[in-house]
Amino acid sequence: MIIERSPPELDSVWPRYGLKESPYSTSPMRLLSIMPIQKVFSGRKEEVSLLKRIIRSKNSSRNLVVGEFGVGKTTLANYIRWDLAIKRENSPYLTTSAEIKIQPDWNATSFLLSTLSSIYSASIVFDWKTKGIDISSIEKLKEYVSINKIKSYQGNIWVIGGGYNMNQNNPPMVSPEILESLLQDVCSNLIKQNKQIIIVYDNLENIETGKLGEIFRSIRDYLQIEGLHSLFLGPPSVISALEAHGQVHSVFGRPIILKPLEDKNVLEILEKRCDVLKLEGGRYIKPYEDETIKQIFSKLNSNIRFTFKVLEDATLLFGSVAPCIVTINDIKAVQEKEKTEILSKLTENQLKIVSALLVNPELNLTELCKITKIGVTNLTMPVRELIDKGLVTEKKDDEDKRIKYIRLSDNSYLKLFWESKKVKGKKDEAQKELL
Repeated sequence: MIIERSPPELDSVWPRYGLKESPYSTSPMRLLSIMPIQKVFSGRKEEVSLLKRIIRSKNSSRNLVVGEFGVGKTTLANYIRWDLAIKRENSPYLTTSAEIKIQPDWNATSFLLSTLSSIYSASIVFDWKTKGIDISSIEKLKEYVSINKIKSYQGNIWVIGGGYNMNQNNPPMVSPEILESLLQDVCSNLIKQNKQIIIVYDNLENIETGKLGEIFRSIRDYLQIEGLHSLFLGPPSVISALEAHGQVHSVFGRPIILKPLEDKNVLEILEKRCDVLKLEGGRYIKPYEDETIKQIFSKLNSNIRFTFKVLEDATLLFGSVAPCIVTINDIKAVQEKEKTEILSKLTENQLKIVSALLVNPELNLTELCKITKIGVTNLTMPVRELIDKGLVTEKKDDEDKRIKYIRLSDNSYLKLFWESKKVKGKKDEAQKELL
């Protein structure tokens, strides 16, 4: 449905809608962002209330927040941090400027260095000193984690002071005992000032479950330092990493399992985002239909990230006729184009696997062998390649870990099963270019 055009001098798509940029950003809402998290957050009242109650009731807490990809774990954690640490002046809570991204080769030392570095950076970003906070203990971290004295790669932070040459391959390690003492000093100093700190550790899925359990065991004592509140975010499978070690499981609270948002929350989020992003003048053109949002969100198993990706892709591809309202027919056209491109790049065996999964939502390897007629020894490689492409996902049976199930990824256009029909009206020409 074509509606009144914006001035022709606006070349970018979003200004034609009266918006500064896309309201469909798939990135989690951050504390420091063009879209203030407090203005675009929606839903999760029970989870917000529970997490705030847990943190406020103790001087130290360990919390695990789990949910499927795109359910909003990071945004929830960041909203909690805003609510407790930033919303009010003189809050008893401090927090870091960003969540810490956990990396596959983490160990106890990596955890401590990343935590200390994050605290040191936050003291600068939020200018704690001018706010009357004694940061003498934090300033001691400078020689360990200052941006001028660390080497950072893939999220790992290594100290390179003490005469270390940047050309060396292996920077010297710092004793975990020294780092633990530094963290204790910082937290103790903050507590004396009636302050506690909240830190978020994201991307637990980056570490294999068995190894993750060992890492939790190795950092167990650090997590219990008074004045430190930690939120760990990951998929539901990481719960087993805690349960594998009773001494670790006992120091964590009950995991908070996030269910998908409701479509009314998604609509509220989009409305809030458009309101925040509107250009000077206060008016914007709504680029979507509510019913379209509901249908896509439902079709994509309530995955909010991929829902927004689909909407943004369709809007940009029809940018030549913007401003317009993206409809289901537009989404079908984009889906058909993307699906054709994806399938054209697959090998014969990869295509057989995908074709089988288009018909069967989930198959174990034995079933997949039977349907595709690919021998089990020849099946491993194409499945792994499809996983690496983000087209399929793999999970182990809950009871028998030897059994693996393969399914299409929720974040692929292959999951959209709509039959493509030609878009009528003024978008015919744009549709012809897509198909």
